[in-house]
Amino acid sequence: MDAQPEQDGPAWWLALACLVGLLLAYVVLTNFTGELRAALWGEPGTVTEARCRTYDNTVANAGSSTSCSGTFTSDDGNSSFDVTVEGDIRSQPVRARLVDGTSGTAYVSPTLWTGVLPVGLSLLLAGVPAAVTVEHARRVRAQRPRPTPPGPPARPGPQWPAPSADDPGISDF
Repeated sequence: MDAQPEQDGPAWWLALACLVGLLLAYVVLTNFTGELRAALWGEPGTVTEARCRTYDNTVANAGSSTSCSGTFTSDDGNSSFDVTVEGDIRSQPVRARLVDGTSGTAYVSPTLWTGVLPVGLSLLLAGVPAAVTVEHARRVRAQRPRPTPPGPPARPGPQWPAPSADDPGISDF
């Protein structure tokens, strides 16, 4: 049975896994890190006139959902505008941080911890396929036969004459 060496480079399914992992990581980071982005780079301000509406989604077997909005005014005195509000708005006015400008969401007391799960999940989704691909490529490279270097063929055995039994050794001096 003739053993064929494994193909050079990563397998097609590893490349596909990397692409899918990157796509899923992008989806996770763009959809689940708004509060993290608000905590890190959000514009501080105050939300006033916050109001909530409850929507009945029982027809679609989804229960009910609540959506809150309010008027956001930044700390530097820019104009006020209506935004979606996430967080506890029971005691008004509330301090919040705005992310994504005038069309964004104001988060009440955002924390960095909210980003740990999505960022960690994204690193796993993108990193595990990449690590498997790198390890696969290393294994394939180690199995590949090495070409002989150019030049005259190397003489087998030592390049100097081997000492005989009657030659003086180092300890004889």
